Amino acid sequence: MQKKRDRKPTRVTSGDLETIALDYLARFATSQKRVADMLTRRIRRSAHFHGDDPEPMLAAVPGVIQSLVAKKLLDDAAFAGMKATSLTRRGGSRRQVSAKLAQFGVDSATREGAIAALNEEFGETDLAAAITYAKRRRLGPYRARHIAGAERQAQERRDLAAMARAGFSFALARRVLQSDIEIEPED
Repeated sequence: MQKKRDRKPTRVTSGDLETIALDYLARFATSQKRVADMLTRRIRRSAHFHGDDPEPMLAAVPGVIQSLVAKKLLDDAAFAGMKATSLTRRGGSRRQVSAKLAQFGVDSATREGAIAALNEEFGETDLAAAITYAKRRRLGPYRARHIAGAERQAQERRDLAAMARAGFSFALARRVLQSDIEIEPED
């Protein structure tokens, strides 16, 4: 059995680009930049292997992207909203959400719009995300309570550091970790 890297890439033509993009979109929800990057990689690999000139096909990529946007098959705003909601539900801070969307190639205006829309769904977004993060990582009040003395103080510092690395402000991390929120068993 050959490894995937050992296989000969199929020759990509300008007519294949939209089909390749549609196959990719069928598997992944993603942004315009990621689809363009994927098409560029496929074109360059095919052209290198087959000795073709990649420039004509690379010039066709923006047209394919615009066609998918016009058909409403590729929508950065919808993707950003969905991804921001998902990351916030997992306990991601606003900073983390914004950074992740930037990695996906979502422009700053769309990122800000997606983060602003989170306030409607989650209220104080960072507080809800911080509580979710603390629950998921079992930090602060969500930890087993048998720790005492100097070990407890050291653990509190580690918990604050974990919250800071996750992108939460010091004040918010302290507020969540020192609260006496009752732990509700999840069904």
